[in-house]
Amino acid sequence: MTKPTVCLAILLGVTAGTATTREVHAAPPSAHGTPGPAPTPGTPPPVIEETPLERAAKLRDEGNQAMLEMRYVDALSSYQQSLAVAPDFVGVLYSIARAHQLLGEFPEALTTLETFDRRAGPEIKAKVGRLDQLFAELRARVGTLQLGCNVSGARVILRDKVIGTTPLPATRLQAGSATLQVELEGFFPLRREIVVPAGGSFSFDVELHARSNSGLLIVHTTPSGAQILVDGHKQGTTTPSIEVALTSGPHRITALREGYDEASVPLVLNAGATRDLRVQLEESVPLSHRWWFWTGAGAVVAGSVALAVALTTERRADKGTLTPGQIAAPLHF
Repeated sequence: MTKPTVCLAILLGVTAGTATTREVHAAPPSAHGTPGPAPTPGTPPPVIEETPLERAAKLRDEGNQAMLEMRYVDALSSYQQSLAVAPDFVGVLYSIARAHQLLGEFPEALTTLETFDRRAGPEIKAKVGRLDQLFAELRARVGTLQLGCNVSGARVILRDKVIGTTPLPATRLQAGSATLQVELEGFFPLRREIVVPAGGSFSFDVELHARSNSGLLIVHTTPSGAQILVDGHKQGTTTPSIEVALTSGPHRITALREGYDEASVPLVLNAGATRDLRVQLEESVPLSHRWWFWTGAGAVVAGSVALAVALTTERRADKGTLTPGQIAAPLHF
């Protein structure tokens, strides 16, 4: 009677609702019931290759451990490798979404979670739980931007990261304030401070100016926060400065800020030049505190007093200024 086969079961966990095992068999016994010949000394042991699902499960487990140790970058890398090895390992999509979330990459997290929602079956979704709540949390942190431009192929940079080129289609971004830059060789770069609406979308157009016929104006105001107008057109707010590319030639720059007097400066901008303009805003003085107000008010008061004295001063009847007999008809009042 032969000895039973020796098996090594390797538990992998659930992958798309299935589990796999592997069997490793010992050398078969000889015909006399004794073990087979021992391997020749120096011969390497046979290599047992992993199946794609086994490799994917191993990478997933490495990602899980990294998540527990709060090594979210490493976790994300392991999860993404796991999915690349076994694309049907759809449960890893949820883990990828959570890793993106913990790294503050909310647009990527939302997109990945939507993919998981489309591909995962009811059983896998049931294991996750609170999927709707996670969707709500992510959508509240994401907005959509669509950007048009007068030239194509310009790089669009948001928060120091290239997000595409012009014209930029609707693109998901992290909600909140951000610095937007648009750059193209031969043109002055454009820089704007924007606010990406949480859970919403917005679109606008920008215009790049060629260096051959335009100049760059950088306006600083003291204090900052002033609205800048160029030739009567709004350009933005100084925070503490604003960059505006303009066609070469004469322009008028106006700075407006509540509580301060309007400041207006004429200038001529040369093609290809960059010019800094610093504007000192003067705090508005109430009307009653201005010297000319009291000078004018004093003159009005003095005139009123003189008139009142003239009207109330009585004269004797025989000291009039009309010659007797000059008025023949009676006077009617």
